[in-house]
Parts: sequence; structure tokens; C-alpha cells
Amino acid sequence: MLGVLIRNAKNLILGWGFCVPLSFLVPKKKNLVLFMGRFGGEFLDNVKFLYLYLHSLKKNNVKYYFFTEHKSVYKTLKENNLPVLYHPTPLSIYILLRTNVIVVGSTVWIKKCKYHLLFRSKKIQLFHGVALKKIELGIPQKAKYNSSLKGRLDNSIRGRFPLYDLCISTSEYCTENLFAKSFRAKTFLESGYPRNDFFFNAQDNKYVFLESDPKTISKINPLKAKDYKIILYAPTFRNVGSDAVSDGVLDLNALCEFAVKYKVIFAFKLHVSSGIKHRLQECENLLNYDSSKDIQPLMKISDILITDYSSAYIDYLLLDRPVIFFPYDYEKYTQTDRDMSFDYDWVTAGPKCYSQKELHQAIKNTLEREDRFAEKRHQIKDVFFKYKDGNASKRVWDFIEKQFITSQP
Repeated sequence: MLGVLIRNAKNLILGWGFCVPLSFLVPKKKNLVLFMGRFGGEFLDNVKFLYLYLHSLKKNNVKYYFFTEHKSVYKTLKENNLPVLYHPTPLSIYILLRTNVIVVGSTVWIKKCKYHLLFRSKKIQLFHGVALKKIELGIPQKAKYNSSLKGRLDNSIRGRFPLYDLCISTSEYCTENLFAKSFRAKTFLESGYPRNDFFFNAQDNKYVFLESDPKTISKINPLKAKDYKIILYAPTFRNVGSDAVSDGVLDLNALCEFAVKYKVIFAFKLHVSSGIKHRLQECENLLNYDSSKDIQPLMKISDILITDYSSAYIDYLLLDRPVIFFPYDYEKYTQTDRDMSFDYDWVTAGPKCYSQKELHQAIKNTLEREDRFAEKRHQIKDVFFKYKDGNASKRVWDFIEKQFITSQP
């Protein structure tokens, strides 16, 4: 409670008392666009790929920066001659005040009074996935708190649940059943996700591999050329911090033996808080893909996805490759973490495994037999994607440019 009071006092005094009035005094630069990644500006997800698309257009009439609080990201982009802004500095604060369009990929961008500095900016929410689980205002506890007087006051002070000028989606079904229930927005655009353009386009843009995990990819590619099957294991984040290994459901030694026997490489893309990665080095067939890095390059070279409730599954539908589900803790997860936004049995086009024995058998069947879930995947893909091409970035940027940059006041 004391922490909340201190935070709100800071937002009231510094945010509303200083930053918001200042935002009215500093004029906006209409062609200035700022891209802000997750977790203080990581270079990944939809924000990364829309930013790179804009950079490829070489537009002289648009000024843009990738905004980051990470020195490593700043250094990487700077070395590649990409427009980047490190925060906090006097220049970054000035740019925030001058920014006309802010493009974000998460909800934590508001922190440290950035919401207040960007108070008069056009706000674009790209988010970071079509979540199977409930998110934001779709979570009953958050919706209930936000509807209370205390909640409305607290969120207004912080800038939580702002009204976005644009929120993107992948289909009308997703807009109606997920995004419109989760975000407040003036417009929802069924454009598709910029990050999935990478699945359709040739790998001729050297920048798409920035802030991925080239070390692990360099290990995978030669093995793939030797006919190893690459299986991506990408479980979702759990509020309670558990995982299949610590829960005693997945034995890494047995998984290693299976991988060696069936000429398989397991690439683990885990949450940053997972401790599994420290034990993967004991087996050459189990690889750890840096959990803080962009997953799209790994998805594109994998042959099978194993997941539980992760939005990675929805992206993977566009690759039209087998998916195996490992929801070993479904009851616990839906009771203690998140409930589902969609009927889980309906939306999951693949075998469901609840033990390691079942998981091994499902992988073996997938490797040796005909793909039994191909038709179901196509059906789900048609529901979740209005477009199945590599032009999502173009659709999003064309809308932003027309509505917020070149339009007359």
C-alpha cells in the first residue's frame, strides 16, 4: 500500500503537475514517430518489424527513432546505423514531448511518467501476440478493479488502460473476442502482425536478425542440413514461476535420450525467470535459445512447435507445421494464473499431452505418421487471420501515415 501511495504521489506531482502541462507547451512535430519495445525497449516483436519496415521505405518526410532504456540495444542499433534513442537523457525527454505518434508493443510503456510526457501523442498499440489466455481488461479482476472508484482513480493517475488511437488485430473474430474486450481504442485494424511478415518474405533484410540469438541459430542450421528435426519448445509465462521441469513433469535426461534416438534437436525458448536453461547444457540435443531475444527467426527454422497456452501457437499457424500441446497443468493454470479467452479444446489443433510419456509418443507419431491435424489447423488459421501474406507492416504503416502524419488538421 505504501508503495502504491508513493508511486501515485510521484505520478501526481511529476506526471500531472509537471510533465502533462509541459506537453502542452512543447509543440508536436507531426512527422515524428517513436517506437517503444517491451520491457524498457527490447528490440523484438511487432514494434521491431514495423520499425524495420519503415526504415526500409527510406522516407525523407518522416523522422523516427527506436526508443530503448537498454544500453546493449542502443549500441546494437547504433552500430548498424539505425535511428535509435537512449532514455533517459535530456534529448530523449525532449523527443518524447515532441513525438506525434508513439508505437508500443506492451502496456508497461507508461512507466516512469512516459505516459504523461506522451499525453498528447497519438498512441498505437501493436501488442505482442494473439493470446489464448485473457489479457488486460479481459481479466475479470482487472476489469472489476478498473470499474471501481479506487481503480479508476489509481489507473487515471498512472495512465493505465489509456484510450489508444489504434489497436491492431489479426481478424474480425480476434477483435471481437479478444482485443475489443482487452483494450480501449478508437479504432481496431485487422491488419495482421508485422512480425509475421518475416515468415513470408525472403531473408534479405540483415536487420531482422538483430537481437535474436545467432549463436544458437548457428548451431541449429548445420544440424537441420543433416536432417535433424528441430522442435521448438515455447511454454507461456506463469505468474507462479513454475515450469515443467521444476513441477516434476519433464525429465531432461529422458528427453535427451529420446532426442538422440530420434535425431531431434529441442530448442527451448523459455521465460526469463525459468531455471531450466541452466541444465540444458548437459545434453547436446537440448539447446537454450536466449529467452530475452526475438523468437521469430527460431520459429521459421523449426519443424514442430510444442507449447501450452502461448500466443506463439497462433503465429505458428501461418507456417502450417505440426503443433503439439503440453498443457500438463491446465486446471492449475486456469485457476491460479489466467482463464482462457477461447475454448481451449476447440482452438488447439494438435494432440494434447499431460505426461512426458504422452509427449514422447506424440512427437514420435508426428515424425513418423501423416499430419492428422493439418485440416483443423487450416480451419483455425482462417478464423484467426484475415490476411495470410507478408503485408501486415504495410497495412499498419499506411494507416498510421494517412491518419496521423499526412492528414490535414
